[in-house]
Amino acid sequence: MCGIAGVYLRDPEAKADLNGILDTMLDEIEHRGGDATGFVAIGENGVLEWQKAAVDATDFRRYRRPVPEGTRTVMGHTRWATQGLPGFQENNHPLKRGSFFVIHNGHINNDHQLFELAGRERYGQVDSEAIPARFASFGKLGAAPKVMSELNGAAAIAAVSSDEPTDLVLARGYSSPLFVLTTKRYVLWGSTLGTVKQAYEKHIGRLPKKTNIEQVKQGTVLHFKDGKLKRRSFKAYSPPKVKSVPNVVLPWKDSTPQTVSLATSWGDGKVTYSTEDVIDCDECGEIVTWREAGFKVDADGYTVQLCRNCDSLWEYGMVAQRSGSSFARAVDAEFQVVNEAVLSEDDSQ
Repeated sequence: MCGIAGVYLRDPEAKADLNGILDTMLDEIEHRGGDATGFVAIGENGVLEWQKAAVDATDFRRYRRPVPEGTRTVMGHTRWATQGLPGFQENNHPLKRGSFFVIHNGHINNDHQLFELAGRERYGQVDSEAIPARFASFGKLGAAPKVMSELNGAAAIAAVSSDEPTDLVLARGYSSPLFVLTTKRYVLWGSTLGTVKQAYEKHIGRLPKKTNIEQVKQGTVLHFKDGKLKRRSFKAYSPPKVKSVPNVVLPWKDSTPQTVSLATSWGDGKVTYSTEDVIDCDECGEIVTWREAGFKVDADGYTVQLCRNCDSLWEYGMVAQRSGSSFARAVDAEFQVVNEAVLSEDDSQ
């Protein structure tokens, strides 16, 4: 889970306290990630400011550089690191490849394949870097639907390019929330409703009566080209369907049978979640909230997101790889544990 937020001036003559808006937005999304914070400011002549640091939003706001005059777009980010150490700035947002800057909330699992498609090498380790790298391979913000359709995992993004400084792309794929307020002169967006509402009311004025803050639907791209909005759609990632596995007894628990209940799909009526972020387990595909998820580092040094059952299996050394069936590996690992225990017994006792 991370936080994204920002403001875009549809009307280049519009006046707004961009420093105040940025600070308010970072404050509102601080709870979504305290490992790193950053922002980029784009004007009609390109990049005016780009700064990020491995600190929480409170410290970042205190010491950050100001938003320059002439800024048209400001993008802010607070990071909860799940892949790539925040101590290396290459892993923190906003991320840049070529002329493209991207902020991302979510976690994608096919970043290796995306780098191959883009024909580019990594600068850091964070999965999100694959998104601006893919934009750079296409060379235009208009490729957003194609880029988003390739992402395997959760994603809400904002993207700008120094070569297209009057444009902005906002897009929502699977799971990650995105709220947008679009008026004649301004566009404000954020990972939470409160981020947008607080920033507008504090620094612009009363919310417009006839314009609501939109909760962007999955599979939607909002492309603002020199202020004009064009909506496009794409097929968003959907987690694989899995069947329930009843009465799985975990050997390290008590004698009460444990039932692993797996949802068949997101939004099929069998699982109800609040508006907080959800993720799919990298092992079994079960959908869980961020608060329920566990995170482990695999043998290759990458962070794996796990449901409670797979997290427990990992703790006991029963999830050794990221491919194949977790349940089958658990059964096989259980046999190995028992077999080793029997072979190690002292026959004299």
